[in-house]
Amino acid sequence: MSELLDTSIKERLWHKMRAYLTKFVPEIANNRLLMCCACGRFLPQDDFDLEHVIPQQALREDPLEVRNDPATPRNVRARNILLCRKPLLYKNSPLHGSGCNSWKGKHFDGPIADILSGRAVTKSEDKRLYNTHIIGGLILGYLAMVEEFGYITTLMKSGLLLREQFFNPHRFHRNLGSRYQILLSGAPATTVDDPTWSKPFTFKLEHDACYVTARNFVITLPISRDPLAPIAHHLKFAPSRYKMRPDFGTSLT
Repeated sequence: MSELLDTSIKERLWHKMRAYLTKFVPEIANNRLLMCCACGRFLPQDDFDLEHVIPQQALREDPLEVRNDPATPRNVRARNILLCRKPLLYKNSPLHGSGCNSWKGKHFDGPIADILSGRAVTKSEDKRLYNTHIIGGLILGYLAMVEEFGYITTLMKSGLLLREQFFNPHRFHRNLGSRYQILLSGAPATTVDDPTWSKPFTFKLEHDACYVTARNFVITLPISRDPLAPIAHHLKFAPSRYKMRPDFGTSLT
């Protein structure tokens, strides 16, 4: 039953994400491809898998009452997007065998689960591990923004920076400012009626940053523009006055 539900969600996401991407890349309306919001490759549907933004290993640690509550099933508590599963190549050599979906699981799901459970606080003395947790929070925040705002998050200049960070799980991107290298964490929710079970993410936008609250932590992400601001798809062009008249002026005054 769970597999059938995931298949149905994947199908709906496929059409939803393609419809949104077509607004910015109209060429895909004539093919059956979708852009992976992590690696940027345009791939067919069979090369994508359903990805839980909040990883499944974190969901398994949710209180039993929450897991058994029909109002807060796994996909509601996690939120979902599609990530590719096609092997990753770097300079035509294998980088990772199972695509961005598996890359997220290998490098970020553990640190994200540590943050959401509160374990990350006890491990912060290890600077490398601490940075890994913050980077995991950045990636979670980025994927949550993609799920909330769509492909505008991916196609912005800041989206490129965060996608490059996705493939550098242990060190901060050289262009990532210090304000984006801070994660504020609190105690995880324990009560069944906590609103974060049904709405795990909230967003506060500024002119150059988005504050993403993910259950029990807050992370600041760079943004190049307001993702809710409309984009002009057709620009009116009007020549300046007298532009079409011949210019009989000379170089001498």
